[in-house]
Amino acid sequence: MKKILLASGCSMTDSNYVSETNPEIDCSWPKWPELIAKKLDMECINLGRNGAGNEYIYSSLLEKILEKKDQIGLVMPAWSQCQRKDYQEGYSYILNNQYGLIAGWRYGHRKQERVDPNGDVFSWIRKSLRYYISLQTLCERYNIPYKQFQMISLYDGWLNGLGKPDFEIKANLDNPDFVKKYTYPGNVKKDRPKCQKIMMDYEPYIDVKNFIGWPTADSIGGFHIEQKTLRMTGQDRKSDYDIDCLLSEEDVHPNEKGHQKIAEFLYDRLG
Repeated sequence: MKKILLASGCSMTDSNYVSETNPEIDCSWPKWPELIAKKLDMECINLGRNGAGNEYIYSSLLEKILEKKDQIGLVMPAWSQCQRKDYQEGYSYILNNQYGLIAGWRYGHRKQERVDPNGDVFSWIRKSLRYYISLQTLCERYNIPYKQFQMISLYDGWLNGLGKPDFEIKANLDNPDFVKKYTYPGNVKKDRPKCQKIMMDYEPYIDVKNFIGWPTADSIGGFHIEQKTLRMTGQDRKSDYDIDCLLSEEDVHPNEKGHQKIAEFLYDRLG
């Protein structure tokens, strides 16, 4: 019996991703977890969901690890943005859904669903870091190999002004007064160093050998995977995207080539 490669993440991982700006594009190509699983001769279980945050990513992996711990050969969490809000509901629905206990999760696209209404960027970062450490501890408890990484920026996206959802941008293409980003409610110049310090304060508890790109931000010596695969110079600038690896100019999610590039980058760092 083949071992399982267990992955979870957001839209950059979702095996059933559908573009909101370009729904006519068929996105049924293999995503990066399936490509890596094939290289490793493993069965793939991909729990990634469009819009998901780190609570969902952690919880979905936790439930599946408890269910299949003796069959798992590798766990790969593709961590998302810290401000995203996830919640779970519907007990009977959860039990009856094909995905088992991970079903019933909600992760929205409107601002009130995309952003946790409680806390601030500092508390959201700490909460995400607790998920990272908890997943690390869980995998070590059951002697399961794992590789963590930040798929997209943990906090810079929020500090720089969170982009509005694709469907909202598309609906306002002819609206000259439409603003494509939300305004960060704090002082970026003062708050970014505080975010960086939180990351470094937690470093003693992170197994950096098993965290690709730690500490996740180039300003403190790390990186996230989108930087290294979908951008031409590794900088978080809209104009820096490699269009050949994107779904379209409007949708900056990876296309088939983009997923292949992500898979190759990660595979080369599994050792």
